[in-house]
Amino acid sequence: MVNMKKYRKEAEFTQEKLAELCDTDPHYIGQIENGRRFPSVAYIERIAGALKVAPYRLFYDDTAPEAGAFPALGKEQKQRLKTMLADSVSRICAVIDEDY
Repeated sequence: MVNMKKYRKEAEFTQEKLAELCDTDPHYIGQIENGRRFPSVAYIERIAGALKVAPYRLFYDDTAPEAGAFPALGKEQKQRLKTMLADSVSRICAVIDEDY
């Protein structure tokens, strides 16, 4: 999650503060930031909520030469990202269907 640390620092949160907001251990936050761990979809949403950003912003590399570029992700990370996006779209569609 290439931007997690960036958004954490912009929010002026330490790893400890973000961990507190996400109800986890600061070491886990550090492992995510360093790419040693990859959180579940639900946890990605929890982190994004604490940082007040859309979940995809944690992955989107807005500093890459090509606009819209995502960093190289491993197979498991790609699958989790696909699942997260599919789940998000499903929830949005369910809300839309409820309104009609």
